[in-house]
Amino acid sequence: MPHWLDQCTLHFDKWAKEGLEEMMKGYSSDPEWNEQEDGCSERWSNMHEEITSRALVVLDMIQSGELAKYGFAVVNHLLNVIGQVAAGYDIGCKFGKMVNAHPVLGPLAREKGFKSLVGAFHGHAHNRRCQLCHLATYVEGVGLEDLEECESFFSQSNALAPCTRYASAFHRQQAIVTYLKHKDTFDTYQSLSLLLVTKYKRALEVRRTWTVLKETMAKLGVEDVSVFEEWLKLEKACLDELSAEPLMETLKMEYYQKLVNLDEAEARLSVLRGAVTHEDPSQQDYQQNTSATRRLETQRRHAMELCDKILLAVQDLEMRMDLRDRWTPGCAEWSEAAVLVANRRYQRALDKLQGLVIARLFELTKCHMSGTGYKMRKHIAKALQARSRAIKTAIEQYNTAAAALEVPREPLSWEEVVDYTFLSDFDLLRTSRRDILTEGWAQPAGRDAMDNYFKILCANEEIKRLNIEIPRFITYMRDEEAFLRRQEERVRIEHGDALAHQVALYREQQGRFNDGHRYRLLALSKLPGFSGSIMPGVPVNKERLEEQAPQSQLPEVPEGFNGATLGDEDEEDSDGEAETLDATFVVLRITEDTDK
Repeated sequence: MPHWLDQCTLHFDKWAKEGLEEMMKGYSSDPEWNEQEDGCSERWSNMHEEITSRALVVLDMIQSGELAKYGFAVVNHLLNVIGQVAAGYDIGCKFGKMVNAHPVLGPLAREKGFKSLVGAFHGHAHNRRCQLCHLATYVEGVGLEDLEECESFFSQSNALAPCTRYASAFHRQQAIVTYLKHKDTFDTYQSLSLLLVTKYKRALEVRRTWTVLKETMAKLGVEDVSVFEEWLKLEKACLDELSAEPLMETLKMEYYQKLVNLDEAEARLSVLRGAVTHEDPSQQDYQQNTSATRRLETQRRHAMELCDKILLAVQDLEMRMDLRDRWTPGCAEWSEAAVLVANRRYQRALDKLQGLVIARLFELTKCHMSGTGYKMRKHIAKALQARSRAIKTAIEQYNTAAAALEVPREPLSWEEVVDYTFLSDFDLLRTSRRDILTEGWAQPAGRDAMDNYFKILCANEEIKRLNIEIPRFITYMRDEEAFLRRQEERVRIEHGDALAHQVALYREQQGRFNDGHRYRLLALSKLPGFSGSIMPGVPVNKERLEEQAPQSQLPEVPEGFNGATLGDEDEEDSDGEAETLDATFVVLRITEDTDK
């Protein structure tokens, strides 16, 4: 195996499920993590244990499919190389628990402060309770990062698939490494300043909404932004309350339902006991009369057995609830339980409607996704027509259940449901043991204001970090150019012009985009709201500096330059590209898979 490929290969055997048996002996995970339930495990099918799969860096998988060991190996590598990291994943809420529960990876993740979050695109398909804990908007230190970088990377790397599909293991991994090194050298570094500029402009745009936020606060009667922090805590507490029914309420609803079933069964038995068969004297069909009598007796026996079965369940519940007297229709306990059962039916109807809308949103996303063929679009369109009819039926069931509540809810229309692009809006329709619709955070204007406030906080974090990264980048360009020039002169003196020429070529290759970077950053510094510095600083590590290099002068911005030239036709496509570290670049080879 070549040296370069051997260094960028990780094996996953130690993270496989088969190897957990020995590691789990004598290990107990943190009970605090075990008690936290996000409510998304059943919603996302790829959270089920048998098909959990992760791919966080670069994976070369053959036939095995995606397994949990890949994600564990990647997180372990990133934590050892980088240290404290926050990773975005479409099922990050469940993945974080799996990492924490791992007997080897869990202690390392807690020591390094690992955070598993959900991306901005996938995050809004999680319920609101999960978003409050794992969506980047509400997590301190993430800034405006959307945590969906893999999506933009896949759109570019898909072109690599045809030439690697039938290649050998060596040539496949060689092509992957070559592509990524080329992208890092010619694409990532070229667009690095554009990434910084775009992020800064976006953060400034978000900060400009502060005036709108203050006007909204005045209309809502909110005197201080600390109210939004309190609203977030209240919302989480309320959703935690909704996540599980108290045991006594569950028993009351079950007891009430059994009593209703018992009344219905006794009424049916009473009817069957009074029923008789009528024989027509004109017809002497003895066999037919006997069959009718037997059928009636069988129905009576079944009704009696059903009554006895329900009665046993009622008696058992009375013992568990320590009841002296049986509830009767019209008593206070009966009425209270009837309200609870109506609320449960309402919430189940809401769950069904929400699930259909989730499927509709995912299908629409796939239908409009680039690369979806004509036949697939037609197939999805037909599925959407059927799904729409199912949603309309679910809306009718929801409205029926909503009207049966003690305090009837407003009926939903088709137009309102299809506008629920953020599925967390459904959580506000759920009933609670207290009326949440009067809370400020439950009002549409209040929710928008609260989200706007936290986005402004994220924008402030983004600008604070960019004000550090921009001088670091400028300092790097200055020091790298000075270092390579000194090495070129040293090589020319010690080894001659031929070798020095190669150093010069390398220097030109490394610095061919630097002027463009300086132009963009200089243009950024002249924008209103820019609070950073574009002057180079003093490096902490001076091992590569023989002497302090002279201060590089930033060129003047040419007339008409807007920072979007130098091959950056699509600014939005480049927004998701991040700075790549050589130390984190890993191609993972699966040792247990059957190679072809």
